[in-house]
Amino acid sequence: MEAGATAGRRYLLTIKNNLKNMEERIMAELAEIKNLTLLAAKSVLTIDDVALLTGISKSTLYKMTCKKQLPHYKPNSKLLFFNRKEIEEWAQQNRVNTWAEAEQKALAYSLGVKGGTR
Repeated sequence: MEAGATAGRRYLLTIKNNLKNMEERIMAELAEIKNLTLLAAKSVLTIDDVALLTGISKSTLYKMTCKKQLPHYKPNSKLLFFNRKEIEEWAQQNRVNTWAEAEQKALAYSLGVKGGTR
């Protein structure tokens, strides 16, 4: 009877530990959801926000701001802020056409040139 009780206690302890691990994972997921929700509502971003939004590391972002490659604001000598709209526009610059778009443009150009010379 003693061995069965010990096995039962171990089983309950395992379940308790599994539930605790699940709770920790759920709480971490909720915290991430909260952070992403707050980020979506912000128009002025910190370096951490921009890193999360773009997937670019903070060190790379700092280098880009030093080289003035990324639009940013420095209200004092230490703090960096970014305008969300400017960051999104920056991220979408230099669009690369798809093959289909390039073929369409080439066809339109060649038809336009041939049509204009006849």
